[in-house]
Amino acid sequence: MKGSREENIRQIIEMEDRIAKCQRCRTLTQCVRKPSAGKGELEPDLMMVFEYDNSFTRDIQNVIELRNLIKHEFQIDKIYHTFMVRCQPKACATRNNLNCFSETRLLNKDNQCLLHGRECEGIPIMPSDGEVMSCLPFLLEEINILNPNYLMLFGFRVGEYVLKSRGIFDIEDNKNVYRQGESCMVMLPDKEPIDSAFCQQVLQQMRA
Repeated sequence: MKGSREENIRQIIEMEDRIAKCQRCRTLTQCVRKPSAGKGELEPDLMMVFEYDNSFTRDIQNVIELRNLIKHEFQIDKIYHTFMVRCQPKACATRNNLNCFSETRLLNKDNQCLLHGRECEGIPIMPSDGEVMSCLPFLLEEINILNPNYLMLFGFRVGEYVLKSRGIFDIEDNKNVYRQGESCMVMLPDKEPIDSAFCQQVLQQMRA
């Protein structure tokens, strides 16, 4: 059942406050200025889920173009996007070379590393399974709060974790659309462009 926009706002703010204080991945959160948060309509028809906040999602123009494509092709107006992992893991030579065992945050508000006084030089890497599992409960809570009609899961890894967490284990190679009650979940392929032709392919599966 969908909540009111005001109730959704209240619950999302409370959840994001807990995310900001999360210490499940202590070494990871040391080098994150702030966790990534969901953005968009708070009574969404469709929720887009990315694995983590990357160079594509950090470019607002990319997100706007993707939203507009989905709105046009699926005739959906209200869209929200979020992330399966809130804190981007990084490979950091400075921290490793100094054998830093501190549990305090190592980035200031200007994204400068407190170990060497320069802007963070950590290289973004793929989250581990342990980091995904630590963060996944927040995503599932967010889905339950906003209760969108459609979930668009970007990449096989996101699709696998979300579908299995919702009790769907029969995941097929060439199948994009999965249904559960009134919810329709679309698993998108890795590293393939989401264009008009692909959207029409998904719509055909939805109608089947």
